[in-house]
Amino acid sequence: MTFELNDFQSRLRVLLGLRGAVLTDKELSHTADCYARSPGKGQWDVREYAGRTGVGAREYRVVRGSSTNDVYRSTERAQAAAVGTALNELESSGTSG
Repeated sequence: MTFELNDFQSRLRVLLGLRGAVLTDKELSHTADCYARSPGKGQWDVREYAGRTGVGAREYRVVRGSSTNDVYRSTERAQAAAVGTALNELESSGTSG
């Protein structure tokens, strides 16, 4: 299947909207670019890391398998979870590219 960036972004935006999550155009573009460089077949998961902005701050990253390369980062767990779930749905439906 050919990877079409605009189609991928449109489908991802729709799936995120169904979950009440909204990404800016910049975030969506960054996620699509990182996704295209993230090979693998495992599920996307959300991992929690110590954030860069102050004591006790947390950052949630969407990653696959044992990789440390993320496709999305957020200070909001629900937002990161929505991205991970949407990516898993795109892949399970065979429309990710």
